[in-house]
Amino acid sequence: MTNDDLHLGLPQPTRASLLSRALWFCAGADASLLVRCPNSDQVKYQGIGGTVLATAVLAFSSGSYAFYTVFCPKADTALSQAVDVPTVVQAVLAGLVWSLIIFNIDRFIVSSTGKGDGTDAITWGEFTKAIPRIIMALIIGVCISAPLEIRVLKPEIDAQLELEQNEYLGRLNAHSDRMIEARRQELRKRTAEAQQRLDDRGSYFEKRRLEIKEQRRLLELEAEGLTSTHHAGRGPAWQDKKETLDKMEQELVADRAHDKEKQAPLEQDQATWKHELEALDQELAAARASNLKQARHLDGLLKRIQISHEIGGGVPWWIMLLLLAIETGPIFFKMMLVRGAYDYLDENVKRLASARTGVQALGYVFTTDGNLELQDDRFHQAEAALAHELERLKVQSELTREVHQRFQTQAKADIAAHPEKYVQPGDGRGQS
Repeated sequence: MTNDDLHLGLPQPTRASLLSRALWFCAGADASLLVRCPNSDQVKYQGIGGTVLATAVLAFSSGSYAFYTVFCPKADTALSQAVDVPTVVQAVLAGLVWSLIIFNIDRFIVSSTGKGDGTDAITWGEFTKAIPRIIMALIIGVCISAPLEIRVLKPEIDAQLELEQNEYLGRLNAHSDRMIEARRQELRKRTAEAQQRLDDRGSYFEKRRLEIKEQRRLLELEAEGLTSTHHAGRGPAWQDKKETLDKMEQELVADRAHDKEKQAPLEQDQATWKHELEALDQELAAARASNLKQARHLDGLLKRIQISHEIGGGVPWWIMLLLLAIETGPIFFKMMLVRGAYDYLDENVKRLASARTGVQALGYVFTTDGNLELQDDRFHQAEAALAHELERLKVQSELTREVHQRFQTQAKADIAAHPEKYVQPGDGRGQS
């Protein structure tokens, strides 16, 4: 308040504590007016400011916990999670910014609610005008209540979350095991089939080797004369057996070389499959590590809110209703406030400010016939400036007209005295 205001008959101010002024600031009230008001008005706005401040404190706690839940490292399960100090610092700073935003919005909502009709009853007209502010307050209340409810139910939520994380990890590991085992069985099947083909070819060549061995034994018996011919030495029979043996050995060598070329890709595939089988163990270990990380990340804000509503019964709803009541309370309180000294002083200061600037507010006036007539807002300073500008333009127009008239008179007199200056013989054209 200025010295001019004191000369206008305003009550003398009383001393107010720093806490009272801080609560009045939270309520969006004018402390310079409240110190001149009765104690009842001061207490009213202290209560409203205290409610706004309490909402900001709850928003700080709620926001800090929410930010910590979102950004904290998910290295362990819910029951084994340790407090991460760097994340705590970041969450506290983010919660402080969040609480300041909520405080500013609440302060604006409360300060812009108005006085209603000045009675302690909330009329339908007052309520409908406050609906936009009530909707904003409800949204803020819901956002604040969700982190607080999961903090209140943290032990129960952690226990349930631990169980769901382990179950989820079991499902993920079972799925990974099925996928890896299916691939392992397929590789084992291919390896077994390839080995069977190799074994079959080995048995085939072993059989032919035994046939050659038997043929060599018969050749030796023929040379000793122990066969059915009973002729020792290398006769025609021995020579036939020798040719047969040579042919069998040559065919075996050729078949072995040809078979080796055919079996080389199969052996290479078999080695590749064996390497893939060994790599599957590493892949399974990596999949299990990824599953563990994924299961531990099942610890976000949304999951905790979901569990809270599943196991909390009516507790989360009561917490939400409590926060909504705290958030919307100042709006309804201001609509129920009876008009007091502060309201009149505030209205008086506004009227004084309007009067100093020459503004006449909208209102009703009685006409000469006794009827009420709506009077528009009038801005007298602007009207005076407009009248001044119109008068200046009017004077300027009159002066311009006078100059033109005098110029016309002088020009006519000069033409009458010296017409030859304006007309040249034989030209027919005027000259100025």
